[in-house]
Amino acid sequence: MPVHHEDWRETKNIFFEGAAFAERLRAEGCDVIITEADEIRKELLDLVDIKMIGTCRGSPVNVDLDVAATRGIPVFHTPARNAEAVADITLCFMLMILRHIHPAIEWVKSDRSSLPDANEFITMYDAMTGSELHGRTVGLIGFGAIGQRVARRVQAFGARVVAHDPHVAEAVFEKNDARCGSLTEVLQQADLLSLHVADVPETKNLLGPEEIAQMKPGAYFINTARAASVDADALYDALASGRLSAAALDVLWEEPVRSDDRFVLLPNVIATPHIGGASRDVITHQSAMIVDAIEAWLRGDRPNHLANPAVLDHR
Repeated sequence: MPVHHEDWRETKNIFFEGAAFAERLRAEGCDVIITEADEIRKELLDLVDIKMIGTCRGSPVNVDLDVAATRGIPVFHTPARNAEAVADITLCFMLMILRHIHPAIEWVKSDRSSLPDANEFITMYDAMTGSELHGRTVGLIGFGAIGQRVARRVQAFGARVVAHDPHVAEAVFEKNDARCGSLTEVLQQADLLSLHVADVPETKNLLGPEEIAQMKPGAYFINTARAASVDADALYDALASGRLSAAALDVLWEEPVRSDDRFVLLPNVIATPHIGGASRDVITHQSAMIVDAIEAWLRGDRPNHLANPAVLDHR
């Protein structure tokens, strides 16, 4: 079977409109689509004869699953494709804010005397002397694929884990040596609080003013999930006042993030431009998952990551 590949990072093109996408697919004679961002809706499926769809997303939000199922088109997706990458950057953030790594790097790169006097050096040393992850309590809100991987990483450093996720069985917490707690318990006990929830209606403003007020004074906050899950004003006030020691944010309320964003300007915040899941290895992970699913379907087996199981009724 011939394969036609187009990298949207090179073409700078993502198909949102069905007719243009259909024309491109017909030109190449494609009957299987594997995509990451292109929209696959009824308009497109009315125009082309597609046999299988693979979407390299944790959640197949860019595909009309019901229409695909009624037409007998299986949709494969890639849950947890970037879980290792996000867990890595979460651990990185924790170590950076605990040990004041970013200001230390800025000091080294700053325009200053190559031989600071003793007072300057002592001032710098005191300001940049941080804390260890060992012995701290890490609170995780969300204990799915990413949360569990974060737990294993911080436990290797000697940290304790308390986590909250109403959708995860207690046996999963026990298996991962994490204590299952209520949202309030996690907020009150965590020295470092890390957010790992899905972007769904029930998680909008999950951490509002009341919840942020329950966090331990001096705690650290890490968000590699979604900004919409946190009340921006309440978090900003807690950081600006010093009630929270610091935050590391890979997601912000306005993206792409601007250099004059109020959170970016806070000296106790480090921010990155939503790159948590953007490791080169993710491409390998998601590609392997889609290929495995296609091979399973062709063998007559049920793929591990079938997003629209209703399609089995039409098989």
